[in-house]
Amino acid sequence: MRDWENLRYFLAVARNGTVSGAAKELNVSHSTVLRRIEQFEHILNSKLFKKLQRGYELTAAGEQLYADSQTIEQEVDKVMARAEGKYDVTQGKLRISQPELGIISIYPLYAEFQRKHPEITLEVYSTMEAHNINQQEVDIVLRIAESPPDLLVGRCLGSIKGRLYASKKYLESLPENHTINDYDWIVWRMTYESSNKAWLEKHVTNPRIVLYAESMPDVLTAVHSGMGVGFLSSHEARKRSSLVELLDGKVTGKYKLWILTHRDLRNSERVKTFMRFISDNLELE
Repeated sequence: MRDWENLRYFLAVARNGTVSGAAKELNVSHSTVLRRIEQFEHILNSKLFKKLQRGYELTAAGEQLYADSQTIEQEVDKVMARAEGKYDVTQGKLRISQPELGIISIYPLYAEFQRKHPEITLEVYSTMEAHNINQQEVDIVLRIAESPPDLLVGRCLGSIKGRLYASKKYLESLPENHTINDYDWIVWRMTYESSNKAWLEKHVTNPRIVLYAESMPDVLTAVHSGMGVGFLSSHEARKRSSLVELLDGKVTGKYKLWILTHRDLRNSERVKTFMRFISDNLELE
């Protein structure tokens, strides 16, 4: 009878390229990984890896097995997800993908949720990259989108509104009768071409951009530090007394925030408990 665990060890080494990386992923010892790989190669009567100075490289046989095994692993994950959704209990871990900090911080709610449900451990990823919930990379996504992707279910939590902000210190450094054309501009590189650029070209004569920031936390920090003005999420900017809303609070952008899970996980008690709590307690404009 074949041992399916050996395949799991093989995949971990293939993904990481090192035995130490696989051991860390699987939370086992270095020697256990080596033993499993040797056992697997013996059973298959095939060499799966070439041992190099920099790590482990797949042989031709290993590459073929890796290609075939990835499909198997995805199917097993789906089967386990369906079983978890049907028979799940509240206790366990939830993997959550959320927008970058600086757009919205849900940590106060996470703290309250954890106090109410200490049996649930949260694993949070703050990123604008879309984790693939269809491939079970995460259990829940908080995603900014006009509509939810296929196969995902959930609800719209409301809209995050963008407005223009500057620090009090920066505004004090400008001429008394300054206009919008006198501002130094801080823009988020990710959204500049898709939205900020068009807004600036429409409302500002020859905008002087002093910083292209790589992340929203960078934009928020730069504005707070007095480098210039920037487009910020009101949800976060209004928490900082040093920042001033410009243009009489005119909204420069509106973005729908969704809380979503894969339809195979919609009956999971952990997922339902978390999604219900966030939906009931998150306050947006």
